[in-house]
This record gives sequence, C-alpha cells and structure tokens, in this order.
Amino acid sequence: SLRHPHPESIARGPATAEMADEEGPCEWEGELDDGFPTGQGTMKYPNGDTYEGQYAKLEVDDPAAVAAYEAEKAEKEAAAAEAEPPADGEDPAPAPEPEAPPEFPKITTSLRHGTGKYTFASGVVYEGDYVEGKKQGAGVMTFPDGGKYEGAFDKDCMAGEGVFNYPSGDVYSGAFAGNKKSGVGSYMFKASQSQFIGEWEDGEFKRGEWVLSNGTSWKGEFEGGKPVGEGVQTFGRTGNQQPATYEYADDGTMTALKFSGTIRAGA
Repeated sequence: SLRHPHPESIARGPATAEMADEEGPCEWEGELDDGFPTGQGTMKYPNGDTYEGQYAKLEVDDPAAVAAYEAEKAEKEAAAAEAEPPADGEDPAPAPEPEAPPEFPKITTSLRHGTGKYTFASGVVYEGDYVEGKKQGAGVMTFPDGGKYEGAFDKDCMAGEGVFNYPSGDVYSGAFAGNKKSGVGSYMFKASQSQFIGEWEDGEFKRGEWVLSNGTSWKGEFEGGKPVGEGVQTFGRTGNQQPATYEYADDGTMTALKFSGTIRAGA
C-alpha cells in the first residue's frame, strides 16, 4: 500500500514526502489525505521514472490475494491441458464450468487515477488517462526513436482504435489488442506509398488487400507480410479483375505474379 510511513506526522495538505511502493522508496510532492497521495502532484520512483498527474485514495482488491488466485487458476488450466485424452470409444470428460472470481479482501492504497504524464527512465512518455494505477482510456505514447501511438488503452496496453506513426514514416490506423495490431486496420508504407488494408492478428497482416500507389491491388491471404495462395488482382487503370498468384524463390524473394482464369471487366 502506497502511504506515508508516519501519516500522523503529516496526514493532510501539501507536502514533499518519502514513502515506498512494491518497487522501493518513492518521493511524492503534492497533497496527502491520511498519509495517502491524493490529487495533483509529482511522484518520483526508485527506477528513475517520474509521474506528474492525479493520484487517488482508493479501496482496491488486495494484489497478493489476486495474484494467488491467478496462480492457482493457471495451475488448474495447465493440469487440464496435460490430462490424458479419453480412450477409444470413451466420451471426453465434460468441460468444467467457468469459475466466478471470489470476493477478494480490500486494501486502502493510493494509485494513479485520472489524467497524468508518465516519463520512463528509458525516454518513453505516456500522457493520458489512468484508472486504478493502469493506463486506461485515451492516451498518447511517444518513443525515443520518434515513434508515436495515439489512441485507446486498456489495462496498460494499446487496445482498441488507435494510430501508430513509425520512425520510418509508415502509419498504421486501426484496431489494437495487447500492444499489437489486431482486428481491422490499414498500414501505409511511406517508401512505396502502398497500403495493407484488412484484418490483422497478433501484429501480422493476415487477409485483405495490398493497394499499390497506382491503384492496382491484390486481394487474398498473407503470411509474413507477403501474399500467399491465389488471390484477385484488380488493375487500377481499368478496374478489370483476374485471379493471380505471387511466386517466390527459395530465399523468399518475390519473383513473379502468375495470372490464371478469365478477366472480369471492371465497373
């Protein structure tokens, strides 16, 4: 629990106070409520990170109890995954009913809650919303290499709709999950002025359309950022369409585009 070790000595009001969180001693400059950082202030962490923004005194689930529950749950799931499969002719065991999380004991603590700016010692900077100590809501994260993400966050991760500007000048706009491109989105390559438009999974483009700068496009499945299998080529100038397959050398270099089937006139 983040609290001044001697709240009776400086329980309320503005102060500069040393206290400790789970990582070590911190220094808070701002308001205190019963020894808990509250309201607007600045927190300096032992690893060199700094937060400028809002803190709140909150009742939250005891982190130790939550961690113990999650560990036990993971052990049960691992044991179930390693269980022997049913013998021939036997019906598989019914899947266990999902367990509702228990009521965890509560603790009083102080957490980042509201809006603020968090500067990591590495040079990464986050500005935006916090809920119970985690990046949650709308925010902007900038990186030392010039990269920048602006969009939605969920439980400290880029999640939901957002835009990522890469140092190369490339831009991705679309859905994220767990800090990775996931869902529907478009990626613009600055160097070639081409785009991937479609569905992403775990950071990889999986299916959709590769649109070239002249308007010609190929639509189909992708692996490792490359078209795979048969797709449909649409010619930018005429709108005509024809089945087509990209061919590759043994080293993965794209060597040819092979057309098949009949040409369908564009609109």
